[in-house]
Amino acid sequence: MLDPKIAWPLAALALFLSAAPGCRTSPQAKEQRFLRRGQAQMAKKDYARAALEFRSAAQAMPNDAEPYYQWGLAALASGDGNSAVQAFRKTLQLNPKHNAAQLKLAELMLASRRKELVEEAAGNLRGVLAASPDNPEALDAMALAEIELGKPEDAAKRLEATLEKFPSHLTSSVALARLKLRDKNFTEAEAVLKNAVASAPQSSPAALALGQLYVLLGQNDKAEAGFRKAVALDPTNATALLGLAGFQMAGKRVDEADRTYQQVAALGNKQLRPLHAIFLYRSGKKDAGLAELEKLAKSDPDDRNVRTLLVGAYVDRKRTDSALAVLNAAIKRNAKDTNALLQKSELDLQAGRASQAGQQLKQVLHLEPNSAAAHYALAAVYRVQGSHLSENQELNSALKADPGMLQARLQLAGNLRAQGQYKSALQTCDEAPAPQKSNLTLLIERNWSLLADGSSAELRATLDRMLRAQRVPVVILQDGALRLLQKDYAGARADAEEVLKTSPEDLRAALLITNSYAAEGHRDKGIARLRQLTESRPQSAPLHLLLGEWLSREKQIPEARKAFEAAKNAAPASVGADLGLAQLDLQESKTDAARQRLETVVQVDPKNVPALLLLAHLDELAANRAGAVTRYRAVLAVDSANLEALNDLAYNLAQQNPDEALPLAQHAAEIAPDNAAVQDTLGFVFYRKGDYRNATNYVKTAVSKEPTPRRQFHLAMCYSKSGDRNLAAKTMAAALEKDPNLPKTEHGW
Repeated sequence: MLDPKIAWPLAALALFLSAAPGCRTSPQAKEQRFLRRGQAQMAKKDYARAALEFRSAAQAMPNDAEPYYQWGLAALASGDGNSAVQAFRKTLQLNPKHNAAQLKLAELMLASRRKELVEEAAGNLRGVLAASPDNPEALDAMALAEIELGKPEDAAKRLEATLEKFPSHLTSSVALARLKLRDKNFTEAEAVLKNAVASAPQSSPAALALGQLYVLLGQNDKAEAGFRKAVALDPTNATALLGLAGFQMAGKRVDEADRTYQQVAALGNKQLRPLHAIFLYRSGKKDAGLAELEKLAKSDPDDRNVRTLLVGAYVDRKRTDSALAVLNAAIKRNAKDTNALLQKSELDLQAGRASQAGQQLKQVLHLEPNSAAAHYALAAVYRVQGSHLSENQELNSALKADPGMLQARLQLAGNLRAQGQYKSALQTCDEAPAPQKSNLTLLIERNWSLLADGSSAELRATLDRMLRAQRVPVVILQDGALRLLQKDYAGARADAEEVLKTSPEDLRAALLITNSYAAEGHRDKGIARLRQLTESRPQSAPLHLLLGEWLSREKQIPEARKAFEAAKNAAPASVGADLGLAQLDLQESKTDAARQRLETVVQVDPKNVPALLLLAHLDELAANRAGAVTRYRAVLAVDSANLEALNDLAYNLAQQNPDEALPLAQHAAEIAPDNAAVQDTLGFVFYRKGDYRNATNYVKTAVSKEPTPRRQFHLAMCYSKSGDRNLAAKTMAAALEKDPNLPKTEHGW
C-alpha cells in the first residue's frame, strides 16, 4: 500500500501535470482522432467498431453534425437501421442543410414502404434536389419514391433523364431495368443494362447487374458469363464470386466451386470468411470443414458468427462436450456474451439441465430485456418444467419484443388452444403482422382454434377459400373434421379418402374415417375400413397400431393382439406395439407377462413415460407403494408436467408425507383445474394434513364433477372429521350401497 506521506505529493504532481500546457487534448482534436479511427475501421468493414469510434467523436463534440452522420453510415452498413435513422435525424437537427444525411434518411424512409414515410421522404428529396438538382443519388431516390407512390411513368422519365446526364450511373440503370421488368419489357430491360456496360466497360458492378438480369430471364449461360466478367474486372466483388460459385455448384463443378469459395473467404470480410468452411461441410467434407472452422475460431475467438457455426458443427458431429468447451471459454472471457449464453442454454436444455438453462437465459434477459430469442428459449424451459403459465408469459414477451416471431406466435396459439382458451388462441393468430396473415401454417393453426371454438360459419368460409386456392392435405382434413362436427359423416369420410389416395398411411385420415363411423353408430364399419387399410399397407406399423387400439377398446383381445404383433413384425423396434401388448396382458390379468414386456422397454429406453406409468400401475396393483413412487418420480424427471404422475405421486405420498405431496397436487391442479381426480387428490392431501375444511371443499368439487362411490366415501370421511355427522352418515350410506368394500380398499381415509 502506498505510504500516506508520499501519496498526497504524488497526487498533486499528477494534477499539476494533467493541467500543464500542451498535455490537455482539445475536444476538436479528440473528435478528429476518433473520426480517423472510425474511418479506418470502415475501410476494414468492421462497422461495429467504427460505430463505437464515431459515437466517441460525437461525445467529444456533441454539437457537431459530422460524427453523427458518420455514425449513421456505420450503423447502416452493419444493418442497424434503427440506429442509423436516429443518427441521421440528430445530424439534421444539428445541421438542417446536411444534404447527405437528408438523402440517407430519405432512402431509409423509402425502404419502409409506408405511405406516410414515403411521402415525407419525397418532400425531403425535393429540398435536396432544389439545392443540388444534378445529384444522381437524389434523383434515383426520388424516382423510387414516385414508384412507391404509384407514379411509375414519372419515375421512368426521371431515370431516363438521369442516364442522359450520367450514362454510367449504374444505380439509375438498375432501377430503370427493374421498371422495365415489372412491365415485362424484357428486351428493353436488357438494352438498359447493356448500355450501362457499354458506358462503363471496366465496371464490375455493371457486368454483375447484367448477369443478374440474365438469371431472372433464365439465361444461365449468359448469366455465368456476366458473373465471370464481373470477377475478372474486380476479383474482390463478393456478390459476383458467390453467384459464380452457385453456377459451379449447380453444374457439379465442385473443384471450381471450391476455389471460388476460397477466394471469397480470403476477401477479409468477417461475414464471408467462414463460407469456404461451410462449403466443405455441406459438400460432404465435414472433417475438413470442421477443421477450417476451428482454425478460424482460433484466429479470432471473438468472431461470434464463426463460433456459432463451430458449435453447430460440433453438435452435428455428436461432440457436445467440444461445443460446451467453446461456449464456456467464451463466457469465461466475457460473462456478458449473450450469444454464448443463449447457445449454452439450448445445449443444457437438450441435455435435461433445465434449471441451469433457465438461469443463463435470465442472465441474458437481465442484459438484454427485449431479447425475443431469450424469451422464446425461456418459454421452452418452462414448458419442460411444466410451468404453463410462465411459458405463455414468456411467449407473450417474445412477441412483444418481436411481433414477427412466427414460431412464438404458433406455439402460444397452440398452447392456448390446448388449454381451452380458444378466443385467446384466435386473438393471438389475428394479431400477427400483416405480411404473416396469409402464412399457411398460421392459417392452419387459426383453423384449429376456430374448430375448437365452434365458429363453424367462419371456419367454413375460410376453408372454402383455402381449398379453392390449393387442396393441401391438412386443410382437407380440417374440412373433414368440420363436417364430422356438423354430422356430415359421408362428407368427412370423402375428405379422408381424398387424402388417403396420395398418402395411404396418413393416420389422421384413417382416424377421421373411423371416428365418423363411430359417431354414426357403426364402429364395426370403421374397424373394417381400418382392416382394409392395413391389408393394403402390410408394412405400415402405425396403421397396425391404430387397428390394435380400436380392437382393444372393443374388447376384441385376440384380434387386437394380432394387430399389435403385426406392427411388431413390421417394425421390430416398435415400442408402441410392446406397450399395446402389455396393456392387453393387463386386461387379461397376465401381470407377469406385462411387467416383463415393460421392463424390456425401459431397459432400452429408460425415459419411456408410458412404460414407466404402466409399471407404476403394476406396482400399485401389487401393493408396492415404494416401487410406484420411484416410477412416478422417474416420469417426472423426464416430463415434469405429466398430469398422471403428478397426481398419482401426490396421492401415494400423502399418507406419509403430505407436505411433499401438496406442491405436486397443486401443480396438477394448475395444469388441469377441472379434473375430478386432481381435486380428489388435493382433498386427500389436506385431509392427511388435518385441514378438513379445505379437504371437504376439494372433495366436494370432485364429487360434483364425477360422483363415483369412491369419491362419495371420501367426502363422507371429510364430513365426519369436520363434525357434520348427519351429512357424513347420509353420504356414507349412499357410497356403501353402491360399493360395500370401500372401507377395506380406501386406505388412509
